[in-house]
Amino acid sequence: MSVLDYEARFAELSMYAPHIIADERRREKKFVMGLHPSLRTSLVALDHKTMEEALSAACRQESEMELYIEKKKATLKRPSTPFQRQEKKKKSIGDIQVSTPTRAPFYAGGQSMNNKPECVHCGKRHGGKECWAITGESEAQVIEAELNFISGGDYEVQEEEQVEDENASE
Repeated sequence: MSVLDYEARFAELSMYAPHIIADERRREKKFVMGLHPSLRTSLVALDHKTMEEALSAACRQESEMELYIEKKKATLKRPSTPFQRQEKKKKSIGDIQVSTPTRAPFYAGGQSMNNKPECVHCGKRHGGKECWAITGESEAQVIEAELNFISGGDYEVQEEEQVEDENASE
């Protein structure tokens, strides 16, 4: 219900209870207390003397709220980031050159493979970490160390010996 609709209803109903709004001050207080809470909080602080002052302030506040809501809705409809141009590389098919967008291949976890340099020792992309081929550790131990670093030490890979012990006991 808009402020003007509320004011009309307030005037209509006030005829049935004139003792509640006997003077202008009490009438203004009753009017403000019946407004929507979002309007009421700002109007109570202003402490208007007359009903007309309270009504005009409530109408102004209502129109400002409506503008704010419209702007908020408009920003939600727009995409949060502008469209980005993709780099294109030209692929030649026979005599024809075709532009295709370039994409970096991704691991299952969503991490790009191209952001890690290729190891000169083993040819894998593990970027900057010691190569398991040099350290003598198994690849699983290196992966476990990396996962523990990422997760803060919560990750544990089951050792081959533990699996063999469980199989032997069966």
